[in-house]
Amino acid sequence: MISLVAFDLDGTLAASKQPLKDDMAEAVADLLQVAHVAVISGGDWPQFEKQVASRLPARADRSKLWLLPTTGTKLYTFQNDTKQWKRICADLFSDADKAKILEAFDLALEKTGFKPEKTWGNRIEDRGSQITFSALGQQAPIEAKETWDPDFAKRTIIQKDLRERLSNMSINMGGATSIDITQKGVDNLIRGMG
Repeated sequence: MISLVAFDLDGTLAASKQPLKDDMAEAVADLLQVAHVAVISGGDWPQFEKQVASRLPARADRSKLWLLPTTGTKLYTFQNDTKQWKRICADLFSDADKAKILEAFDLALEKTGFKPEKTWGNRIEDRGSQITFSALGQQAPIEAKETWDPDFAKRTIIQKDLRERLSNMSINMGGATSIDITQKGVDNLIRGMG
């Protein structure tokens, strides 16, 4: 019998940065009756709270739900005694690593010449255990995201440059417009879940 089912969030359980629809929230609650459920995505905890945790029906057995923000570099579980979500662990970057990553993004974007015509919100977000570049900004509408880089060509160029600058880190594409940087090896762990 299957005891754990794992899902990607954006593009699988919900549209990019959108809350679970009612029917999907009900389906997750049904699944929690028979198995543990893990949900993973590049977004940080506030996004998970908005998209998943706050959308589940009251009947959902939250104690069997494992929420893995920032590409699995953080883990949140529901504490039945306090009726709250608690961060169990986080693989956080040091300040020195953060500075190195931000500098690499600046240099890579300058070298590759990428300048979008329009952006919505911040393009680089420090999520503690993951630094994320969102080409069109964190608040870009889904329609703009879906048409910006459907064949991954633009992000592949930026990713290649970043991999040369940050060879000791994992640099992967996430969502429709993002590049996520985490500690080395995180991407191997996540691929092993698939």
